[in-house]
Amino acid sequence: MSFATPEGQSQGLMTDLAIHTLGWKSFQDLCAQVCAEVFGTTVSVYREAQDGGQDAVFLTRRLSEHEEQVEATVQCKFSSKADLRLRASDINSELDTIRELVLLGRARIYYLISSLGVDAPVAAEIRDKLLEAGVVEPHVLGREWLTIQIRSSPRLRALVPRVYGLGDLSTILDERCAQQTQALLGHLRPGLRVYVPTAAHRSAVRILTDHKIVLLLGAPATGKSMLAAILATTAIDGDGHACLKCDGPLELAAHWNPNERNRLYWVDDAFGPNQVRPDFVDSWISALPRLKTAIEHGNRFILTSRSHIWYGAKPKLGTRNLPVLMDGRAVVDLGTLGLEEREQIIYNHIKAGNQTSSWKRLIKPYLPRLAESPLLLPEIARRLGDSSFTKALKVQDADLIKFVEEPEELLVQTIRELDDAHQAAMTLVFLWQGKLPTHELTGNSTKLIAEKYDVTPRAIAEALPQLEHSFLSKRQEATHLIWGFVHPTFTDAISRILSGRPDLVELYVQGAKLETLLTEAVCEGARPIRDAVVIPVSASERLVQRLLNTPDVADLNRSLFEFLSIRASDCVIGAVLNSAPNVAYREARRHWRVWGDQRIRFLARANKLCGLPDEVRFLAEQELERIAVDDLDVSFLDEDDILGLIRPTRLVSLGAQLTGMLTDVIPSRIVEIAEEANPDQDVPDQFDQVRSFVDQLRELFVEDNSIQSTLKQLGEEIDEAVSEVSSRKTPDDDDESWFSVSPAKVDAVPRGRSTFSDVDD
Repeated sequence: MSFATPEGQSQGLMTDLAIHTLGWKSFQDLCAQVCAEVFGTTVSVYREAQDGGQDAVFLTRRLSEHEEQVEATVQCKFSSKADLRLRASDINSELDTIRELVLLGRARIYYLISSLGVDAPVAAEIRDKLLEAGVVEPHVLGREWLTIQIRSSPRLRALVPRVYGLGDLSTILDERCAQQTQALLGHLRPGLRVYVPTAAHRSAVRILTDHKIVLLLGAPATGKSMLAAILATTAIDGDGHACLKCDGPLELAAHWNPNERNRLYWVDDAFGPNQVRPDFVDSWISALPRLKTAIEHGNRFILTSRSHIWYGAKPKLGTRNLPVLMDGRAVVDLGTLGLEEREQIIYNHIKAGNQTSSWKRLIKPYLPRLAESPLLLPEIARRLGDSSFTKALKVQDADLIKFVEEPEELLVQTIRELDDAHQAAMTLVFLWQGKLPTHELTGNSTKLIAEKYDVTPRAIAEALPQLEHSFLSKRQEATHLIWGFVHPTFTDAISRILSGRPDLVELYVQGAKLETLLTEAVCEGARPIRDAVVIPVSASERLVQRLLNTPDVADLNRSLFEFLSIRASDCVIGAVLNSAPNVAYREARRHWRVWGDQRIRFLARANKLCGLPDEVRFLAEQELERIAVDDLDVSFLDEDDILGLIRPTRLVSLGAQLTGMLTDVIPSRIVEIAEEANPDQDVPDQFDQVRSFVDQLRELFVEDNSIQSTLKQLGEEIDEAVSEVSSRKTPDDDDESWFSVSPAKVDAVPRGRSTFSDVDD
């Protein structure tokens, strides 16, 4: 968890940026965004070789009150040489084209923008040449001008976030922002040097401004965390907002105050890192009503999640979910990239990677074909630019396509080809859930892994820094340094390797943290769970011993019951109950709806599988009856296994009692809620309990017209009560202090020069 607040000093404006590292196409895009931002106009980019002397065309200011807007021409001149300066002769080859553009009325205003430095005498000489060619208003702008624009505009930096990765942060930001940004970006910051703002990036900026919350969704390797880091950096940079980064909602709940204003909360892997975490979902169910209040107080939230995890968590949130997340208005899918975006992504990674120039020349002809694949994602491009991942790769069409389209297979193969010490180091990081404290290298888990891989703990400690940057990253977390994976997909790869080796699975069962084991593993024979470590039958005995050693604590009991109800095989459940029948008496934190309560589901499964002691079943029956009558929670009435905990005679009696409540208890409850409701909080949420009761009974008694009529009337009474309470709401002071960014529209025009023309320079 990292936290940042505003304070500090500014740096000088003229400190240089490494603009020469951008590449020709990114430089043109940068110039287009700078021009659009500075002049506030739409920019159409004409790529080199088909541009007719115009790299970008846009409408600029009126020359007088009576003239229409005038079309201006922008000519971009890029060089990857950091020490070159612009020469007056560099314009000579363009003069004939400029004269033609003047005759066509397209170059009355002419901008020459270069990545090179520009001396004042040279700029004056070039302007004279442009005037002689017929240009009325010539401008010659170089690296110095671009640097000033970037340094002085947080909005521009939000639109072109790669500048945060071009050298020392203090060259762009004041000292306060530089320190906060470093804390938030951490090991992600080097990736900014190759970051490509996509349509998803621009959509996320708009959604966060409009709705104050955005969920960044996508498969592994799509760049969710990078985009979240950029949005958070924008908040610090543009408005001095305090930012809090949390790994999951449990950490958020421990550190936030919904009544504080103008903060941004970034929650990575919001619903679980590799699979849906029921405890995460429970935490969101509790937090969402307060989150609505926090948003009303001017706070912003950035959430990230893998797609399949979000779609697994979404139904469990039920009516507690935010409408803008439920209907997708605040959800951004990062998985769809345009061809030009994929071209720029792979160009940036190859250009900035550690491959040799000869290898870049060899692969260069294949890059357009690779960019055509919709499966090309930022992390795959990063690996292609890193020689650590391509040692066995043949530079030929079939192998390169496989590298892009079957990345997990090749990543697993690459890890398996590492020596034993390096594999042991990565397994150790995995056992620590990607957060291995650097001071824990002599602990029991290290010794256990060293023994399994037949290496020494010292060899593992020496292997960790050797894997840095390509496989692992070292970053500050709270008060200590940790080792983690460069990308979450490495966790998936290690999990797959472990699942394929029974000896290593036993190591996992023995050495993994109990919380990890309960939330990341699944037994062979149970319903398959995506991305879970599969524990074979041969390791069942060791697994049962770990389960029996689970401390009798509410939160751990909740995870234990979830494992036993969903992830355990029948034989593991039987072994646990035979060895420790009292586990059925343990208490755990309740789910907000009984149908999702893992303790109740475990009891239902155990009762169906081998029967429960009469006392346990009787207690469960009483609990379900009380929940239905007192809490109005009847969400279990369509769950056959849970209903099996109630004797048939008691079930008939419960049905009669519930229908009898419709004429007196429920109307009174509606009035009571309306009288006690807080109009300045989420009003519909305060009626959720009684509305859910009415809606669920409506689904159960579909053939009883009399009951349906009563339920319909109750639904109308709830609607009227919600409207009445909402009318008492105190008017909000509209807080518009948040930094609002809408990217300029850039219309790309077909070009002749390949994006990859200088990738090997």
